[in-house]
Amino acid sequence: MATGRLPEPSNTEHYRRIPFQFTEELSSKNVFLRLPDSFSPLERMLLQATGNLQRIMSAYYNVPSHVKILKNNTVPNSEYMQYDRKIVMYFEDKLAYEADSILIVKDANVIELIEKHKYGLGQIFGHTHRSPDFVLHAIGRHGNAPGASFWRDYSLTIPDVLDCFIRETFVQDLFEKYTGDCDDGTIWYSSNYITPPPASPVKLN
Repeated sequence: MATGRLPEPSNTEHYRRIPFQFTEELSSKNVFLRLPDSFSPLERMLLQATGNLQRIMSAYYNVPSHVKILKNNTVPNSEYMQYDRKIVMYFEDKLAYEADSILIVKDANVIELIEKHKYGLGQIFGHTHRSPDFVLHAIGRHGNAPGASFWRDYSLTIPDVLDCFIRETFVQDLFEKYTGDCDDGTIWYSSNYITPPPASPVKLN
């Protein structure tokens, strides 16, 4: 799989970082992806959505989604067509989240969907009729309780078609009101994704 990486969210250098094993448990009777208890049930549903986030949120609000593309730049000198994208997602007039992504496209039909039809990722995956492979790399919260803004970093892959590296940042008060402090936060990360900040130097007397 091609490699892509988004820069860490701005102003999070002082956030607490917690290693976390995002392991999906699969069996004939169960599919389970464990997530931190610090997130509400509705937030956890969004954090593990696999290419169907727009559909889930449209069902919650019972209105169609509307994507606004803020940036859709091609990246020069790459082996495949590569895009640096930023979108915001609305459900009627409700802003729900913004998404930064790196798309590495290996299929001409998908290139047309992006450039000509201005499709969002949800529409692209629906058009291909293939379920992408989903890997959750990190999740974080700007604050300390449900209702505060939160985000996730993950990848979606359809072999030989499309590699996506995505950060979705959900707005504050998405499902419930948040009145806490927004100056601190927490990041849960896979050990192979984020390098923890170096320890503070020891002062010598």
